[in-house]
Amino acid sequence: MLNKRNSASKLPNLAEAKTTKKIAFAWLGLVMLFIAMLAKQWLWSAQSPIETNILKLLPINQQDPVAEQAFESVSSNLSDKVVFVVTANKDEHAFAAASQLEQELTQTKLFAEVVGKVSAAQQSQWAAYYFDHRYQQLTAEQRDRLAHQPQAQVQYVLQSLYNPFSGVTGQELASDPFLLFRDYLSQLTQLSSAFVLDQGFLTTEFEGQKYILVSATLNDSPYSLSAQQGVTDILSIEHLLAEQFGANTFHTGVLFYAQFGTESAKSEISTIGLFSLLGVIILIVGVFRSAAPLSLALLSIGVGLLSALALTTWIFGSVHLFSLVFGASLIGVSIDYAFHYLTERLAAGQKWDSRKGLKHIFTAITMGLITSLIGYLGMLIAPFPGLQQLALFSSIGLIAAYATVVAWYPVLAVKPSADRKLPGQWFWQQWLTVWTKPAVKYGLPLTCLVAATLPLSNLHYDDDIRQLQAMPESLKQQEEFITQLSGLQSSQQMLVVTAANDEALLQRLEALDTQLKEWQGEGKIQGYQSLNQYLSSTTRQEQNYQLIQDLYQQQSTLLRDTLRLSEVPSLSAPLSKVTLQEYLEHTVSEPVRFLYIGKIEDKVAGVIVLNELSQPEEIKAFANIHSDISYLNKAEEISALFADYRVKVMELLIAALTVIALLLVKRYGFKHSIKILVPSLIACVAGLATASVIGSTLNLFNLLALILIIGIGIDYTLFFAEKARSQSTLLAITLSAMTTLLSFGLLSLSQTHAIHSFGITVLSGIFVAWLLSPMAIEERKPS
Repeated sequence: MLNKRNSASKLPNLAEAKTTKKIAFAWLGLVMLFIAMLAKQWLWSAQSPIETNILKLLPINQQDPVAEQAFESVSSNLSDKVVFVVTANKDEHAFAAASQLEQELTQTKLFAEVVGKVSAAQQSQWAAYYFDHRYQQLTAEQRDRLAHQPQAQVQYVLQSLYNPFSGVTGQELASDPFLLFRDYLSQLTQLSSAFVLDQGFLTTEFEGQKYILVSATLNDSPYSLSAQQGVTDILSIEHLLAEQFGANTFHTGVLFYAQFGTESAKSEISTIGLFSLLGVIILIVGVFRSAAPLSLALLSIGVGLLSALALTTWIFGSVHLFSLVFGASLIGVSIDYAFHYLTERLAAGQKWDSRKGLKHIFTAITMGLITSLIGYLGMLIAPFPGLQQLALFSSIGLIAAYATVVAWYPVLAVKPSADRKLPGQWFWQQWLTVWTKPAVKYGLPLTCLVAATLPLSNLHYDDDIRQLQAMPESLKQQEEFITQLSGLQSSQQMLVVTAANDEALLQRLEALDTQLKEWQGEGKIQGYQSLNQYLSSTTRQEQNYQLIQDLYQQQSTLLRDTLRLSEVPSLSAPLSKVTLQEYLEHTVSEPVRFLYIGKIEDKVAGVIVLNELSQPEEIKAFANIHSDISYLNKAEEISALFADYRVKVMELLIAALTVIALLLVKRYGFKHSIKILVPSLIACVAGLATASVIGSTLNLFNLLALILIIGIGIDYTLFFAEKARSQSTLLAITLSAMTTLLSFGLLSLSQTHAIHSFGITVLSGIFVAWLLSPMAIEERKPS
């Protein structure tokens, strides 16, 4: 009879063991699938799945496709260009260094085109194009003069001839007797830059020293890893020029900023990942003194990161370095579930049962996972690709780490731990005893809340998108110096103009010219760049030709008599109108093609790039009252979106807290739920206060940090609410907090302000959440 009872009691255990193994094998199958996906994505893919383009983190302007395409056109033109300026103590050394630089850059195969010395053939081609159409292109000043005082053009010719510095030759006078073409060319040159041709190179003088321009166009995107690897070659070439010619080379371009950002991110990933792992290893070895817990913990971390990487790459097509930086800090969070299981095993000693151990913590770790996922849901539904990817990466990582503990630990951790006291048992006991005193139980949280609330009056928000990118001072200084030399700005503030067709577009741009010149004269803009500065509409070309024809008919005799020419100058060439498409197909238009957006739906669009706006609100207001004009400032637009989503994330955070509170009330009752929630809420206030105290401005990422603080903080209090053995709970929570503090402490050292601010907020918030977590302890477990 007794044997029958024993047999009957063993049947459920046997069935339970089989179920446990089935779950373990099912999870193993999924993990193997993730490994296969990862191998295909990273080893056998022709293109690297790592995305470094900061713009890919940002939302696309779905409401205004014209504006989005305009931004793409301008940003692509800017990002593909790399500019070098060479100088040396002697001019001949500077020219030799510039020539050498051009050759070396061409040989790197990093660039599709390198422009240094302009060949005589190229100069002739450009000059011939504009010379052939010289009778239909006039500057605004020339048009005004020919329309109202054509005789003044004769006086202008006389002044130029008698000016010893004008450089007018007999050949030029024969081909352009009224000297109209030279002024038009001069305007084109000023629009291009402050550089002038000298020995075939574009050069300029600054403080008595000659500076030579060499520009290049990248073969690949500046955000591609292959292009960024070429920066090392560029620096080697510049070092070589310094040794050979004593030359100093300045450079600027998106490539250098992108490469710096990538290297910074890689360094941060390595640092955070390495030190987080070392921290985990030291803690586990120090506390558990066994290889088995270490192996289990590393397995949980590894599977979490591997699964997150595989599925994020599969869903998004690539994984951004920004996500990997935060992913590296996920180590400190994903280890929580493992620590609770392993401390349960340590506390049980020889009485350990791997399946029962899981049952003891199952509710707590499941509730903890759910609360974390509810928090990440707010990021997942925001229309920011960067936030969506970050939320997905983190959620998958946590789910995979949780699944590893639930599915594999009961199978892999069957062997019990040796009987021994919990490390630091006396301290844990004393700390928990302190929490039984009302002065601590109510006084400490209240003190933390008051201390954290005081600095909140100094909170300042700064939603500038540029906080997402590290801007090294050396690169900024070089860019500013090259801008000073050239007189050109790499602005992304612009007006987007639409019209029915190309001709109508040029006419609209011409009509806007008066307003733009007025703004420039008033100092509201420093300058601008528009297609009509390089090509007039065919209507304007006809008008220009007519003005020049009238000039020749009315003033040629006076010019002959004044200059004592042998014959009366005549207009020899017929009108040869150039359409916008014909101009764009010619090589001379290459530097300004980005100003033409082309056909979008039933219209065509062009861009006017504005430099150094002092009163953008007035220009924005002007654009708002014209249906065919829109003002575009991508950085401002995204910054405004950041501010908008900062508010929305706060609303989602409140909604998530409400859902979490309802779940807690259902399980623990109202009074106990308050004790579970309050530590995390105080921790959030403390996190924001700390960021404010150290002088860090707040932004969207600080609110994302609050999501983590709430998720992790409620994890801590849930374990105290669920488990009877509070000492083992406190040990597990302390170990989890230490790894999390290490991860985010390292994140706070980031050179990128947004990541630094995020790390500081989480670091201080998690510490307070750990400090106050025993507040959730109740005398008896909830039903």
